[in-house]
Amino acid sequence: MIPCLILGDSLAVGVGQARPECTVAAEVGINTSRYLQVWHPPFHAKIVVISLGVNDSLDIETEHNLRRLRHGISADTVYWLLPGIHPTARTAVHDIAREFRDKTIDVAPLTGADHIHPDRTGYAKLASLTRHGAGEYVPRRAAYTDVPTHGSVYRSFTHGNGAYRDFAVRQLPGINIWRGPDSLNGLPVPPMPPKLPR
Repeated sequence: MIPCLILGDSLAVGVGQARPECTVAAEVGINTSRYLQVWHPPFHAKIVVISLGVNDSLDIETEHNLRRLRHGISADTVYWLLPGIHPTARTAVHDIAREFRDKTIDVAPLTGADHIHPDRTGYAKLASLTRHGAGEYVPRRAAYTDVPTHGSVYRSFTHGNGAYRDFAVRQLPGINIWRGPDSLNGLPVPPMPPKLPR
């Protein structure tokens, strides 16, 4: 049995970059139907991390596909990454995780400008949470600064809580997330907002 297995889409690729000790079976932009065609359960590992569903269109049976995948997994601990957007996928992941008594980590608070992918800091945080144990992850209020900018909310992850660990970067074709902490998935980072008075 392998110690760690990461399954899924571009988020899985990103977490795999931050957890080089894990085996990764992931493809950027893949949906749940295609995933089941490319990678066939069963999967056996001590820890399994799954990120799937955010790339599904409305004609894909997300919940059915994710449940089929989960039935083919044997693991001590399974983590599901709740997508930052896509309500159908979020609901399916949450329901299946509850059904199998798996752990969930909400990616939404860690996402960048596209509301889907974290930056390197966010991937490092996900790696830390899946390495050291988490479940129903809700960030501590002290770890984030929510500041309205141009009609939206900018969330800045502070490095001070010790969870951030940088990691080696390998270039991967088709993925634009590796531009360092000053870039969010190939998009310019908005200027740091001023701190709000306490």
